[in-house]
Amino acid sequence: MTKYEVTDALEGIELTEEGKQEMRDIVFIHDKERGEIIDDQVRHFIIQILKRGIDDMLTTETKDPSTGGTIRIQREIKRYAMSVVEIVRMAKRYNDIDNVTKNQVYHHLPKLIEAGFVVKYGTVVTGKRTTDYYRRTAKGFVLATSQSTMNEALMKRKAESHVEKFSIFDITLSEAQKKELVGLLFEAAKIEKKGVSEIAKLVKGDVADKEILSMYEDLVMLYALGDENWLQIHRRIREILLPNK
Repeated sequence: MTKYEVTDALEGIELTEEGKQEMRDIVFIHDKERGEIIDDQVRHFIIQILKRGIDDMLTTETKDPSTGGTIRIQREIKRYAMSVVEIVRMAKRYNDIDNVTKNQVYHHLPKLIEAGFVVKYGTVVTGKRTTDYYRRTAKGFVLATSQSTMNEALMKRKAESHVEKFSIFDITLSEAQKKELVGLLFEAAKIEKKGVSEIAKLVKGDVADKEILSMYEDLVMLYALGDENWLQIHRRIREILLPNK
C-alpha cells in the first residue's frame, strides 16, 4: 500500500502529515534505549502484527473512453495501517503471537510512536464514531545496538514458531525432535546475537536498501561460522531434518 492507495475500508480517511510519508524499507536501530522499547513483549507483538498487515480491497474507477461508462475494478490488497480493534483481532490469528487487549495496545502505542517505530496514519470519521489508524515507519527494523535487546523469551518463541513451520515439508518429526530443535535453534540464535552486536559496530547510519540488509545478515552469519559450537549445533539440526541426505 503506497501513500496514494486508500483502501476501501479507509475511504474518507484524513491522513496525518506522518501518514502521508511512505514507509522506509529497512531501518537499523543503533540506539540502545530505542532498541529496548521493542524488547517488551506486547510492543514486539504490536510491531509484528502491523508488519503482517490485514486483508482489504482496493476499488478503482475509470471512464470507458468508448462508452463513457464507469469501469470499476476491485483487487485484494494488504493494508498495513490498522486500528486498535484490528490489531487486537489480528493477534488472535497467529500461533506465535499472544492475544493482546485493547488496553494494552492503547498503553503501548504512545511509546512506539515516541520512539519512532509507529505513526498515527490517519483518522476515519463515520457519523459520531472516530477511528484512528496506525502504521509502522519502516517495513523492517534491524536491532543493531551494541547489545542486542531481543530477550530470551521472545527468542524461544521465535524458535518454536520456526519449528512448527517445518510441517510444510515432507519431514516427520517426533515431539522429542521438535523439542530438541527448539533448543538448538535457541542456542544458535544466542550465538548469532553476539554477531549482531559485533557487526553493528561496523554499520554507519540508517539503511533503506534490501541488498545492504542481505549483506549485513551475511556478515552476521560469517561471524557465527567462526564459532565451533554454532557449527556443531547446525550439524545436529541437519541430522534431525535431513537424516538420509
